Amino acid sequence: MRRRGPALWLSGAAAGLALLAGTAEYGATRVVEGRIEDALRPRLGPTEADLSGPGLLAVARGRVDAAEVTGHDVAFGRITGASVDLSLHGVTTAGDGRATVASVRGRITVPAGAVRASLAAGDRALPVGAVTTDPASGTLRLGLGPGGAATVVLRPELRDGRLSFDLAEATLLGRPAPERLVGAVREELAAAEGRRAGPGGADAALPGLRAEAARVTDRGVEVTVRGTDLHLAPPSGGLA
Repeated sequence: MRRRGPALWLSGAAAGLALLAGTAEYGATRVVEGRIEDALRPRLGPTEADLSGPGLLAVARGRVDAAEVTGHDVAFGRITGASVDLSLHGVTTAGDGRATVASVRGRITVPAGAVRASLAAGDRALPVGAVTTDPASGTLRLGLGPGGAATVVLRPELRDGRLSFDLAEATLLGRPAPERLVGAVREELAAAEGRRAGPGGADAALPGLRAEAARVTDRGVEVTVRGTDLHLAPPSGGLA
């Protein structure tokens, strides 16, 4: 019976230490994840980082071996409303909004609605109605005008690392569209591509990120991306 008191005290102390260690680990993990999110926010918008490995060790080393980054309303160059799923490796954060990433790979999905918004913007915007995806053919089908009288079929492709759309087919009331309509569509596609390009060119989303492939899925257009030696800095500090 006399040994019970010290044993209970030791058990309580151990539990307290475990709680403190767990709290410290959670806090350190959130600090590192927050630094990664802060470094990405000026380029992608709001994202959520999920650290792989001990947070305390990452703080002590100043380096993260791996982290997963997801977001559901991010910017891909000039296209907004995309979702992102990235795997980052060898991340160093300074706590001032700067970070370096040894390598990154993943995918960015541009939903059909974001494609519609991109084509419907600008002075010569297309009167885009419904947008449907056709993964089997690798195309997007757009209805134009009142009631979707005209139909345009677009095939996504990459040009200099940017997402572009090639006109595969255009019909009006089920028949081949007149050249005037085809020409107008091509002009707006070129104008939209110019708006999406913006500063930064191929790596407008993240400096050093390269788009490698694009394919149509049920959700929209999925772009596979990869990059090495990324240097991120706040806009006021420029890019390293």
